[in-house]
Amino acid sequence: MKPPSVLLVDDERFFLSVQRDFLKGSPIAVLSASGGEEALRIAREQRPDLIYLDCRMPEMDGVACCTILKGDRELRTIPVLMMVPEGKEKDRERCLAAGCDGIIAKPIDRREFLEAGRRFVPEVERRHHRIRCGSLAVFRRGNESFHGSIEDISFSGVYVGARCDVKMEDRIRLGFFLPGSDLIETDARVAWVNQGHRRIKSGLPEGFGVEFVGIAAEAADQVKRYIAAYVPR
Repeated sequence: MKPPSVLLVDDERFFLSVQRDFLKGSPIAVLSASGGEEALRIAREQRPDLIYLDCRMPEMDGVACCTILKGDRELRTIPVLMMVPEGKEKDRERCLAAGCDGIIAKPIDRREFLEAGRRFVPEVERRHHRIRCGSLAVFRRGNESFHGSIEDISFSGVYVGARCDVKMEDRIRLGFFLPGSDLIETDARVAWVNQGHRRIKSGLPEGFGVEFVGIAAEAADQVKRYIAAYVPR
């Protein structure tokens, strides 16, 4: 049986890479396009089961592309999720007027991205459980060392509460303790930043989310045991 397919549309290679990474554990075929015209061609040829479409692109933007998709008798049933910069209400209204089936805020939150897609394609990977924590954390970026806290944790990463000047894609060396565990150390990649007066997630303290990179098997097992103790069975 042919697996379902998802089309990712964004003119920025970085964001396409991030979205592909979000979907890497899903039993689906992932297609990609760098603009509206290419997206329409792929949609007509491949008939994807879902389209993630960026609102702002040069030449044909996402709104124009969505309008054409929803006006096409053969393509209108394909669900379209549009990605709109946080706080851009006019863009949001334009996307809704174009007939999109949902909106995802940028910078993209992994949970929101996957949960929105799973409404239309059940095979989209379930997001890893995130468990509240509160452990102390130390991390090093280059020759600089910082202290913070682990606010929540999943199998794939943590949210670090700390005030420091980090940027997306920065690499850090992270160390922290979980109750009943030895020191866990791992390399990590900064996946999103939540700093300043206009934070993306105001319910969290200033800080940033990281994804584990090459975490050792023993450390990964400690994380899994901690999460398993709190996840409902």
